[in-house]
Amino acid sequence: MKLVEDVYEIAESFMTDPKFVRINDGEIDIVSNDMKLVGTSTFPIPEEKNPFKAIVLEIVAASINYCYWYGRSDVRPGGSNSTLMYQLVENCFFDFKHANEETFNECIERLIKGLAIHRFPLLEERARHLRELKGYALQLAIELENRYCVGYGNEDLTYFFTHIVENLQGFASDTFLKRTSLFFIQLNRRFGWFADELNLLHVPADYQVPKMLEHYKCMTYSPSLKKMIDSNHPIPKHSLQECEIRSATIVVVKKLCELTGWNVADVDGFFFLRRHDATNPFHLTITTDY
Repeated sequence: MKLVEDVYEIAESFMTDPKFVRINDGEIDIVSNDMKLVGTSTFPIPEEKNPFKAIVLEIVAASINYCYWYGRSDVRPGGSNSTLMYQLVENCFFDFKHANEETFNECIERLIKGLAIHRFPLLEERARHLRELKGYALQLAIELENRYCVGYGNEDLTYFFTHIVENLQGFASDTFLKRTSLFFIQLNRRFGWFADELNLLHVPADYQVPKMLEHYKCMTYSPSLKKMIDSNHPIPKHSLQECEIRSATIVVVKKLCELTGWNVADVDGFFFLRRHDATNPFHLTITTDY
C-alpha cells in the first residue's frame, strides 16, 4: 500500500543517521524470542452485537483517540484515558442503531458535551474531528459492512485506508497515520477482518508503545532526550526528537513482526497491554496525532 510504504520510507529516513534514538538489534532479537515464548494476548474489545453500530463506534473512537494527559504523563483530567473515552462513546450512542444521519449527528453533539464535562484535553480539536465525521462516517460504515459482513463488492484494505485519508483531514494530518492504522487494527481485533492484509499496516506509533520498547531496551534514548522525558519536559510536535521516537517505534515493530511471525495487531497489543508494567514515563508531545 503506497500510503503505508511512504510511512516506512519516512521512518527509515529518520533512522538513517539518528541523533536522539538508537535501535538495538541485539535486544530486539532477545525480546522477539521472549515474545514467542509468552505468546499473543487477547485484546479486550467492548461487546457490540450490531456490526454496523460497532463500525461506527470504532471510527468515532479513532477520530479522538489521542492525548489524554495534561502537563505530566500521570496527570489525567477527569480520569481521561482511552477506556473512559470508549465508555463515553458507547453511552452517547446508546440510541444509535441504523444509518440515520440525524441520530448520528445528535450522538456526536452529545459526545462533545460529554467530553467537555469530563474535562478531556484538547477539547476544541476533538470537537472539530468529531464534527468532521458528519456526512462521511455512515457512508464508510455502510461500505465496510457491505464488503465484510454481506460480501458485497470487492474493495480491499487499501481502498478503505485511502478513502479515510482522502476524506478526513483529522486522520490524514498525521504524517505517520497512527489513528488510521489503529482503526483497521481495531476492526481486525473486533471482527477478525483483514487477516491476510494486516502485513500492509504499520504500528500506530503513539506514547505507550515507544515507552515499552525503551523499557525493554529495543531502543535507547540519548542522555539529553532521556532527561527531557524523565523530567516531563514537553517535546515539540514535529521536532527531531519526536520524529525519531515515532520512527524508531515503527521500524522496531516491523522487525519484531518479521522475527516473531506475528501480525502488527498482535505486536502492538503485546506492548500496549503491558504498559503498566513499566514505571518510566512516556514522552510528552501535545498533539492530536496520538
